[in-house]
Amino acid sequence: MRAIFISDLHLGEQDAITEARFDVFMRDVAPKANRLYVLGDLLHVWLGDALLARDAYARSICARFAELVSRGTKVFIARGNRDFMIAAAFAKACGAELLPSETIVTLGRHRALLLHGDELCTDDVAYQRARRVLRSAAFRVFGNSLPVVLRAAIARRLRRASEAHKAGTALNIMDANVDAIAKVMARHGVDCLIHGHTHRPAHHVLSGAGERWVLSDWQQDYGYLAWEEGHFAVHPWPASTVQPASL
Repeated sequence: MRAIFISDLHLGEQDAITEARFDVFMRDVAPKANRLYVLGDLLHVWLGDALLARDAYARSICARFAELVSRGTKVFIARGNRDFMIAAAFAKACGAELLPSETIVTLGRHRALLLHGDELCTDDVAYQRARRVLRSAAFRVFGNSLPVVLRAAIARRLRRASEAHKAGTALNIMDANVDAIAKVMARHGVDCLIHGHTHRPAHHVLSGAGERWVLSDWQQDYGYLAWEEGHFAVHPWPASTVQPASL
């Protein structure tokens, strides 16, 4: 069984480089996997499945996943902090299964916990406060009641606010908290944690024989994580998708 784990694609019509990387990945890499797990922030921003009716770009992303599923790869999509309003209609259009915020999978001898990862950044108090509001059932009902034009305006404002927050916050505060990692792994009784969000791709060996894999965002050349032949491995992007640093 070959499983691939990705996150933080941040796909959007304005990013031609990442779009090209996605095209190559979906054509040459993803079809070789039995399972593909997208652990949040597939889209740069998404404020409700009602947008599908008028968003041709989002529909094209869904169509590519649906084609992949038709060829035999199972696709699983988790919500991230940018696309937390992805719901059943979007997943159905992709032919994918929508994952809960915390998902456990068995990979050989490993019991692995899959997260987006933003819930681990507990030192960023302002972010966690906003996260509780935006992920609440009340906000979901409110957001889904808004006109599509107003949602688009809110999306633009959220993007600007996110960039301003990142620029004005120390990097260590936005990273995953060690205690939060230990607590969530202990609560689920897992020996492996896979997440994205922080844009700090790495493999961490934890005390007690545990391990943590942090997935890369797609604006870096780190690669993607795969489980195959009984072990994890980071695979580099196909050479045709690697862009010069100046870009």
